Amino acid sequence: MNKRYQSNARPPILLVHGGAGSYKDNPKMLERKNNSIAEIISEVWPVLLQGESSVKTVCRVVELLEACPDFNAGLGSVIQSDGMARLSASLMDGNKQKFSGVLLATHIIHPSKLAYALQDRDQTVVGPLGVQLLARELGIPPQNPVTPAQATQWISYLEKQKRPSDEHGTVGAVALDQHGCLAAATSTGGSGTNIPERVSDSATVAGNYASKFAAISCTGIGEQIMNDGVAVKLETRVRDGRSVIEASDIMYEEANNRQYRYGWIGVDHKGNWVMYCTTEDMSCGVMSQDMGNKMIFHG
Repeated sequence: MNKRYQSNARPPILLVHGGAGSYKDNPKMLERKNNSIAEIISEVWPVLLQGESSVKTVCRVVELLEACPDFNAGLGSVIQSDGMARLSASLMDGNKQKFSGVLLATHIIHPSKLAYALQDRDQTVVGPLGVQLLARELGIPPQNPVTPAQATQWISYLEKQKRPSDEHGTVGAVALDQHGCLAAATSTGGSGTNIPERVSDSATVAGNYASKFAAISCTGIGEQIMNDGVAVKLETRVRDGRSVIEASDIMYEEANNRQYRYGWIGVDHKGNWVMYCTTEDMSCGVMSQDMGNKMIFHG
């Protein structure tokens, strides 16, 4: 199946992803993720179509994804080697070209809400202690993001020292609204059984970026995404005159040449949109004013 999917449409345009990887051993998980994405697009799309901003739209999408245990974000986040789940999320308002993010949040389900709150602050990226203080300030009570299924996997890892397969995935959304404004949001539960406080790409400009030219959200192996600076590099190529489709074709070849495993969704200011991955699968969906129904792409 073609792992490069692209088109052009009239705004508004909404793209959503639920993680890149392989689901050959668990196709039912892929089906559940695709169904969840379809339901979320169905809920959020009418509001975007009626004039909602791209920023509020991507935040709402990611919040709903964080509430679904089938994704490695929010509820259902994976556990690091010390038994803690640490969540990260970021938001970028393309119209203001302002990035905000939280890293390694604990005892919380919706780190994306904190990333949104930081858009109104001068200091826009905070770590674990700052996350706790901000959540307290906003009146967000502690919540446990670990599901029984994830806890069982971690216990099995302790007993067998065999890392569980990653069937979950980082979540994200990008949108171009009716006013021509772009935004991107990404949220993750990190990588399971890794060294404590390992930082992913999701709360960096490598994994999430938006400007007046393009909006990008990435998923896959975070270290590889950071090595390639995927999101910000794609945006730069669009800023320099390429479409997001042309920019993605170049990135796709570069990633394959390095045997890197990741994917991304993106949209540019001219209505070009993409869903690319170098992995076997990527659960994602797109909706635009020109489409009569939702399209699901799983690489």
